[in-house]
Amino acid sequence: MKKLLFFAPALPSRLMEAAWLLFRLHLGLSIAIGAGWSKLVNLTTTQELAKLTTQGSALGPPDWFVQQVAQLGFTQPSPYFWAALAAWGEFAGGLLIALGLLTRWSGVQLAIQFLVIAFLWYDAPEPLLGMYYQQLLFWAFVLVAAVGGGRYSLDYALGHSAAVRPLLQRLLPSRRLTAAAAVCLTLVSAIACWGGNLHSNLFIEPGKQFVLGGGQRGAFRVAAHNIGKVPVEFKERPAGGGIFGKATLAPGQKATLKFMAGSTAVLLNPSGQQANLDLTVTGDTNLRMDYESTGKP
Repeated sequence: MKKLLFFAPALPSRLMEAAWLLFRLHLGLSIAIGAGWSKLVNLTTTQELAKLTTQGSALGPPDWFVQQVAQLGFTQPSPYFWAALAAWGEFAGGLLIALGLLTRWSGVQLAIQFLVIAFLWYDAPEPLLGMYYQQLLFWAFVLVAAVGGGRYSLDYALGHSAAVRPLLQRLLPSRRLTAAAAVCLTLVSAIACWGGNLHSNLFIEPGKQFVLGGGQRGAFRVAAHNIGKVPVEFKERPAGGGIFGKATLAPGQKATLKFMAGSTAVLLNPSGQQANLDLTVTGDTNLRMDYESTGKP
């Protein structure tokens, strides 16, 4: 089991080891900070780090990322759930690769994530000749999973340390216990990502409607602030069918609306310009999020 977790063979030369360390540091930190952390604190560039000192951060994925996840079909139990797992996976996995700890496992995990991004998001990807940045990252993570951490990694230190070996034998007595611990960690991460408030800076394209919920067990509230330049209509579609209007928010207006268990919140932009809403959802936040045809009843 120790080999399964921490196996990191040395590379043929010290020069290759140094080059591999620099590669790991760049790849891991760029993904952890530039991709994972920036999503968790809703940054668009690394120059916006001042937000952390002036605004509270819920450490959740931004709406644009949640919408991308929904468009890929990851809507059960909710796109927010999968978007949060992906963002945390980029952050934690990138840091582990940079440190050289559980390097192969982190490489496999991020390779799976970027497999989805690189080959499912684009309409006609070229697996071997494609030059998309995400495709290059996918093959980079495949390489990390194949090579491991190398000599200059925590995996190598833990795997070759006589002082650490007895401790590892105590902590990892069986594969079943390790598998059970991994399942528990996954469940804890899932619960942490699943619960809590959902904050979103939502953009709705002209003439389209965005939906929240539908079939969830509990009720939820939407605190909305229209920070755009066009009005937005809020409607409720009950689980039993039908639809009725709840409010129309003019630019600058705020409202808090409650939606029943199983209901769908329908946010319609009837104008010819892009709408922009600042939303905070509380209650049952295990919600489906997606665009749908404005003609749907």
